[in-house]
Amino acid sequence: MKYYLFTYLFLTTIFCFGQSNQKISLANAYYQEGEYDKAISVYRELADSPQNISFIHNNYLEILYAKQYNKEAEKYLKSVNKNYPNNISYQVDFVDFYITTNDSTKAEKAYSQIEDQVLENLGNLRSAAQFFINKQHREYAERLYLSAREIMRDPNAFAIQLATLYRYTNQKDKMVDEYLKYAIERPGNLRYVKNMLQLSLTEEDELQSFVEKIMEKMQKGNEKDMYADLLIWANLQLENFYGAFVQARAIDKRNQLEGKNSLEIGELAFENEDYDVAEMIFSYIVDNYPNSRNYIKAKQLKITTQEIKVKNHFPVDTSAIRNLVVSYKKLIDEIGLSHYTLDAYRQQAMLHAFYLEEHEKATDMLKDIINFPNAEDKIIGLAKLNLGDIYVIIEQPWESVLLYYQVEKSHKNENLGETAKLKNAKLSFYKGEFELAQEHLDILKNATRREIANDAMDLSILIKNNTILDSTQKALRAYADVDLLLYQNKYQDAQNILDSLILEYKEHPILDELLWLKAKRNKETGEYEEAIKLLKRIVFDMPYDILTDDALFEMALIFEELIQDNEKAKEYYQQLLTDYPGSIFVAEARKRFRNLRGDFVN
Repeated sequence: MKYYLFTYLFLTTIFCFGQSNQKISLANAYYQEGEYDKAISVYRELADSPQNISFIHNNYLEILYAKQYNKEAEKYLKSVNKNYPNNISYQVDFVDFYITTNDSTKAEKAYSQIEDQVLENLGNLRSAAQFFINKQHREYAERLYLSAREIMRDPNAFAIQLATLYRYTNQKDKMVDEYLKYAIERPGNLRYVKNMLQLSLTEEDELQSFVEKIMEKMQKGNEKDMYADLLIWANLQLENFYGAFVQARAIDKRNQLEGKNSLEIGELAFENEDYDVAEMIFSYIVDNYPNSRNYIKAKQLKITTQEIKVKNHFPVDTSAIRNLVVSYKKLIDEIGLSHYTLDAYRQQAMLHAFYLEEHEKATDMLKDIINFPNAEDKIIGLAKLNLGDIYVIIEQPWESVLLYYQVEKSHKNENLGETAKLKNAKLSFYKGEFELAQEHLDILKNATRREIANDAMDLSILIKNNTILDSTQKALRAYADVDLLLYQNKYQDAQNILDSLILEYKEHPILDELLWLKAKRNKETGEYEEAIKLLKRIVFDMPYDILTDDALFEMALIFEELIQDNEKAKEYYQQLLTDYPGSIFVAEARKRFRNLRGDFVN
């Protein structure tokens, strides 16, 4: 008898459960189709059985809101919470309901009940906070965390959760405070904190405020290295390399790091072309850590930085070049020719070749590097490329081709290999082998390094633009010849030919390129006004030319760095930003324009 009764009850339960499932599916189908009146009648029936609540709750409540059945919704929520008094999700729905119906008093009372329950069992805290966040009531999630923090008497508790909340509600000051608390508690996660700050502090004034906050905390707190690290990070975001160096120097001193962090900042300043600050940092390391492992690198980088500054000042001072040669030689004599000084030796060789016209000496030095025992592949590759360049200058192009192909093969799919391919393309161009040059260039348009891809694209366009409408290729061959003369430092011959070509091809598409070449040469000889006149012809006579934005940017640079007329520089940077918003120079032009306007103050 008992067996039959049990079987009957079991089958009845299965039958009822099956019926409920069918009704739930039916109601949900009505809901999905937007037939709310049909859905609600089924949901009402299902709501009478507590076991159905979890399957219908969200859809049923949404329909009640949509139909504005507020009394029914309140009654339903009271019933649900009576049946499931410990389910915080349903309690949060009560808070949401009262907020939706603009009853702040009852919303506050409902929240207080949740808070009391959570504070009695903090294991429910994060899920309760997440329920509030899901309902877009982050202020209640914040209050829960802050109340729990107070109960625990731990001012840093739940810092990462609060930081995330403040990040999404755009309360950046509070967010920063919480991230700092989190970093103090878990210094191993400082990189994560920096990443989050980088995503959030996107405006310059926000970063400046962050710097001020950290400086203030640094005066009061004990976490000096952490704060200094964050100041370095913030100053680097602002491209204030000197400010970053000040903090790096302090960390190096406190931890006896012999200029390690300072050297990293100097390298970043160098990469970002802040050469004055870079040279100052490298000098500091050389003067203060002469016996450290950072000394050789800092000294070489100091000379390299001085070299760039000399090369960027036109006309280039030959006596300054000779002083650089002496500096490189002293470094090599001090350390000896070794793996540590091979690159300095290579850079010295390039000065002999390209600025002092001492080609034989430079060739011998580069061969020394290529044959140096166990030299790194990269330095050998660079030396071969440099030697190939010299052979172009002294008119031994087949030697250049051989060296370039060697580097292409030994450094395939690397930057050096792509550079070698570009040099071979340029050499084919000089020789008038335009189809062969184009084959190389087509491959290089997808080069890994953007600079190589851009250079390849520029040369490719030059060839196409001046062969499609000129089957004789006479003008392009003339241009290639004069470009080669300039590369070989045969300036007087090149100047005379350029002048005649500009007259001969004044109606030809090659004219812009000829004007560009001559303007660059005028700049190098210090004839800045003449260079400006030629660049203006490109900008104003050929406003839709491919070189127009290049010419605008070059004019602005000349006014800023060489003529030192900041107002004119701003005018041309502004014109570039307005007229050519898609130019590759826009980012740099905007930065320089804002700097000249006084937006950046160190």
